[in-house]
Amino acid sequence: MEKSLGPVFEEIHNSPPDVASSAPGRINIIGEHTDYNQGYVLPAAINMRNYFFLSKRADEKVCIWTENLKKRELFSLKKIYFSKQNKWINYVKGIFWTLQEAGFELRGINGLIWGNIPLEAGLSSSAALEVSIILGLNTLFKLGLAPQRMAEIARKAENDFVGVECGIMDQFVSFFGKEKKAVFLDCETLEYELVPVHLEREDLQILVFESGVHRELASSEYNKRRNESFQALELLKKYGTKSYKQVTLGLLEERKNEMDEALYKRARHVVSENERVKQAVEAMRKDDFLLLGELIFRSHKSLRDDYEVSCPELDLLYESGREFPDCFGARLTGAGFGGSGIALVKQERLAAFRNKLLEEASKRKFPRPEFYEVEIGEGAKAYFLDKEEKR
Repeated sequence: MEKSLGPVFEEIHNSPPDVASSAPGRINIIGEHTDYNQGYVLPAAINMRNYFFLSKRADEKVCIWTENLKKRELFSLKKIYFSKQNKWINYVKGIFWTLQEAGFELRGINGLIWGNIPLEAGLSSSAALEVSIILGLNTLFKLGLAPQRMAEIARKAENDFVGVECGIMDQFVSFFGKEKKAVFLDCETLEYELVPVHLEREDLQILVFESGVHRELASSEYNKRRNESFQALELLKKYGTKSYKQVTLGLLEERKNEMDEALYKRARHVVSENERVKQAVEAMRKDDFLLLGELIFRSHKSLRDDYEVSCPELDLLYESGREFPDCFGARLTGAGFGGSGIALVKQERLAAFRNKLLEEASKRKFPRPEFYEVEIGEGAKAYFLDKEEKR
């Protein structure tokens, strides 16, 4: 598809593109709702991507065509307003707005967007869009921004313009992901380590389970969980802790009576999830996929019971995975409230596991789930197109 986007661009904009950029979606192996809590996460880029082709204009207009939706949007760099009608364009506008707020002088562009990451499915299509946009602009206008700085700007755009109080995990892994490697990231210091994922040694496949339940990330429930976890940490800071990484379950238990049940449960998830991430990294270093899978199961249970971001459709994945002998682990991935889950399943048993999930979903009158077999892929890239490629 990447090769065929140049002619589409030229047909839409009557001139060829100058730059092509792309960025991957992601799965999060473990470490959910710990990113904005300045904790540990273990995501990986996947082989589903968003593509962005662009060229300079002589004015200050930005003209964007989305090939997926067959829609065009036009806005001026002088007046960038949030769109209530077409929410997808806000991720594009947010990047321009944030760059200008940071003092960068930009010109108008023509652009084309296409991606094969399912929308609102918990695979971070929004971060892939943001990263492909900022990387394309950085390349076209030679802004000189390093990948970490671009990840921070993309996150700021989603926080301050789009209105989703996400952490930096999605944008970071979209830049720094590598084939067959997970990214062990400390979201407080942004120190990271690439951890090899040798799934082939156990003949395992990552299966994405799209529940069919779509959710808006900017929902009040997502931001409510964020605020509750922040409130719990503020209470714990009275006892000398600066971040959740310094909190033990023992300390939390000692202070349980000083917070209401909801705050206690939110904190317990974050503290225990941080520990699970560290254990998962050690398990992967040893190719101990039984332990990794058990930690993935425990993560879902904590997200369901303590952070309360699951739903019956995602619980079905967890419950079926627990019962299925050749499923090593299963849990929701992403923010929750719908979206997707992941499972580690023996390659030769994938069809049987899918059939089990389809049967159970049908019995419970749930939406028919979709399935994707994903590979751990490369991070974002961008390049100038020469005349041959433009054609």
